[in-house]
Amino acid sequence: MRYFEIRGPAENVESQWSGEYRAHHRWHLSGVECPRYGPWAWMDAFPSVDLSHVPEPGLSEQKGPTSLEEYNRLVALVRPFVPPELPVRAGASFGPMVGTARGRFGPISCDPPWEVVLREDAVELLKSEGLSGIIAVRMELKSRRSTTPALYELESRPLARLHPDCIGEWKTPACDICGRPESFALPPKRWLLRSSIPEGLDVFGLAGANPRVVSERFVEVLQRLGPADVTYRELPAAD
Repeated sequence: MRYFEIRGPAENVESQWSGEYRAHHRWHLSGVECPRYGPWAWMDAFPSVDLSHVPEPGLSEQKGPTSLEEYNRLVALVRPFVPPELPVRAGASFGPMVGTARGRFGPISCDPPWEVVLREDAVELLKSEGLSGIIAVRMELKSRRSTTPALYELESRPLARLHPDCIGEWKTPACDICGRPESFALPPKRWLLRSSIPEGLDVFGLAGANPRVVSERFVEVLQRLGPADVTYRELPAAD
C-alpha cells in the first residue's frame, strides 16, 4: 500500500474552488508554562471527542498559556472523556468546528494543511467504498447560501511515526515536568517507519508532526469526484 501526505494547492496554480470558512473547535486545552522549556502548545485536534459533560466553562475559551498546576488540573478533567490511545496535550482542541462558511467547496480541502475538510458526498463515497479509519465530524457552519453542502472535518489520529533516520538530530527531548513530548522540526525529505503504520487504516496522523496521511485508495476514491485544491505527496516507508 502506498501512502500520501495531504497538502494544499500547488504554488502558482489557480484555485478550482472559492470555498472558505472561519471556525474553531468547541473546546480547547490551553497551552502551558513549563518551568524548563517555557510556554508551549501542541496542535492536536480531535473533533470526535465530546467534552460537553466536563464541568469546566474555561474549556470553551481560547486562552494563553496557563500555570503547570492549572494545566494538570484541566488534563485530569479531560482525560476520562478522551479515548486512551489519544494524547491529551497542551493546545489540543476537541469537538466540532463552529463558525461560518462561504463560497463553493471541492470534495476535499486543507487550508491550513492540518485541517482536512470533506464535502458530504466525499464522506459518503469513502464510507460506501469500505475505507477504514474514516472519522468525519460535521462542522457547525452558518452560511448565507442555502445550497452550501454540509462539510466535515476529517480526524487524523497520530498513530504512525516518521522514520528516525529522516528526523536525525533535529529533536527536542521530552519533558518529565510538564509532559511535553519529544518534538522535532519537520524534515524536508521524510518517510514513514513501516512498523508504525496502522494496519488496514486509510487515514492517520503522525506522532510529533502535523501532516495528515491517507492511503492510495483514499486518493483514488476522492479523485472520482473531480478536481480539488489539494496535492498529495507520497510518503515512502522503510524498516
